[in-house]
Amino acid sequence: MRWLREEKMRTDLKRIKEAYNNGENIISYLKKIDKRENNSLDDIIISYDFQAGTYTKRFEKQLDDSRIQDIYKEMAYYVGQYIDEGDVILEPGTGEASSSINTYKYLEDDTKRKISKIYGLDASFSRLKYADKCLKKYGVKNTSLVMGDMLNMPIADNSCDVVVTVHACEPNGGKEHDVLSELMRVTKKYLILFEPAYDFATEEMKRRMEHHGYVINLYDEIKNMGLDVIEHRLLKESLNPMNPTGVTVIKKDNCNQCKADNILADPISKIQCIRKGNVMWSEETMLIYPIIDDIACMMEDNAILATKYGEF
Repeated sequence: MRWLREEKMRTDLKRIKEAYNNGENIISYLKKIDKRENNSLDDIIISYDFQAGTYTKRFEKQLDDSRIQDIYKEMAYYVGQYIDEGDVILEPGTGEASSSINTYKYLEDDTKRKISKIYGLDASFSRLKYADKCLKKYGVKNTSLVMGDMLNMPIADNSCDVVVTVHACEPNGGKEHDVLSELMRVTKKYLILFEPAYDFATEEMKRRMEHHGYVINLYDEIKNMGLDVIEHRLLKESLNPMNPTGVTVIKKDNCNQCKADNILADPISKIQCIRKGNVMWSEETMLIYPIIDDIACMMEDNAILATKYGEF
């Protein structure tokens, strides 16, 4: 993170930790320091990394909560309609994989067998470590975790059959076009968004979304981009009643033959990478990215120039 290269900001991490321990909202705290209105990538990474582990605890407490489980059943219903044999699924902003695990649990057995691979991508390494632990604990197989920026994903063009987000676009208010463009770039067939439904919200809910810097123009931007929307509605219930979840399904046309052999790519060039030992390597760009505890760390800042790596 470029943020950590400044000595003052490294010192501020201690203050941020203190603020977090006192129950303050980290993103709001960081925006206040910099006098900004929109959330930055660093805000999001720092906030979620400090929160790592809390989502796992919440997830396990909710296993017997029928209201919450009904929400994931409804999500599974929508996801299951668009999966074909051998599909590759990507969940950007996977966090600690609680949504992936719950949704997977309620998919029909035949649908589960159709999935060849599930990729989870997140900018927080700590959250991905919790995700790895939970995926193994709850028996979700054929998964791979990648550290990456949702606005600059280390994913090849048109390589993921179905892309699913669950409140992952949420903190990117003001960047709706950039988020959607990147999600559509990597999508091969369907993009399924479970995101804050500003257009279905009450005035009180809208004010809350605006205050937190959430995406509020997502559906308007989808229409402006001329994307092929085949489903757009409010879920019956939401995880947070003050933050209503909508489902929007977008179909990507004319991409049936655009299948990448390996979905992981150099985030700078978008040229595909291959695994070699404990790194992801792009022979063409001469860059390598480290793999730590089987998690490929592929943020742009993780790039290491290695012009002779192919000789070893």
